[in-house]
Amino acid sequence: MRTASLIKKGVTICSLVLGLNTAFAETTAVTLSQSPDGMFQLRRMQADSGERGEARKALEITDREGKILFRWISSIGTSSALWSPDSRFLAVNDSPGSGGDQLWIFSLDPVAKRAVPIREPDRKKLRAEIESRHGSFLNLIEGVTLRAQEWKENRLWCSVNGTYSPKRNRTVHVPFHYLWILGMGGGDSTSIVEEWERTDPKERPVRDPVE
Repeated sequence: MRTASLIKKGVTICSLVLGLNTAFAETTAVTLSQSPDGMFQLRRMQADSGERGEARKALEITDREGKILFRWISSIGTSSALWSPDSRFLAVNDSPGSGGDQLWIFSLDPVAKRAVPIREPDRKKLRAEIESRHGSFLNLIEGVTLRAQEWKENRLWCSVNGTYSPKRNRTVHVPFHYLWILGMGGGDSTSIVEEWERTDPKERPVRDPVE
């Protein structure tokens, strides 16, 4: 009986410890990265569940004292954060996988202590941009993803990948790849200043299986 009582007490203590650890993990922000000059941080913490009960994360840009300058909710949380060399900009790939447009770009001001989004994810706008550049009445853009890769002299190099399908043969899916170089437009906007096509000689169109 005494052994059983000790085991019961041990289980109760372990449950309390696990409960405290879980609560701590859900309410404590984790620093993901810091700007090169040390003036800004990107943090993540647990957010309230979505309408369907799905887990969500809160992402925060703070100053070095921890004051929140900008906060948003993400379904998964950032997969990568890229600070410009001069710490004036932050690019965030908000979610891994083929989630379409998940790219945030922020303009940072250490004097005014501000973090202002100058580009937000917009799948429809991204698709429209691709269609205006490379679509035609013969082809239909099926899907496209945009991800930041690296900063070079305050220009952001991004990969653009997707597929299109000839309208006369919707069973064929042709991959495409581009490199976009984004300029920051004086710190309050972004624009595509260069575009290069990237090809893979071994990559071939994919056909739907015949039923």
